[in-house]
Amino acid sequence: MKTYGGAPWFDSWTPETAEQYLLEFQGMPRSATLVAVADGELAAATFFHARTWQESSEIYIDEFFVFPKFQGKGVGAALLAAVRVFATENGVASLALLTDRDKPAFEFYERNGLTAGRNQVFMFGSADPS
Repeated sequence: MKTYGGAPWFDSWTPETAEQYLLEFQGMPRSATLVAVADGELAAATFFHARTWQESSEIYIDEFFVFPKFQGKGVGAALLAAVRVFATENGVASLALLTDRDKPAFEFYERNGLTAGRNQVFMFGSADPS
């Protein structure tokens, strides 16, 4: 809620919906959660799961956030590095995630070695097509 409640996202989570959202990730098969602590405080977290992809597995990062107070201080890069270590130790070949091109996270992921797909498009719509 602290990370996404302000600019540039302006999401409107309640404590109840945020908790439910994150708990749902923990219920997925082959899921894991890693957190970063800095100065004795929770600074960042990521929720991800491994999934079979062709002849190997990939880690799909469901959620990755750094609290505003710790952004730009290397905490996110260290957390992403920890995800890579987890992947390597578990025989996982690649990482995947979704992010918005117009948000700072896009540049963060690029700086940390991820690349944007050329052809895939994230599509969404209302459950009620009328």
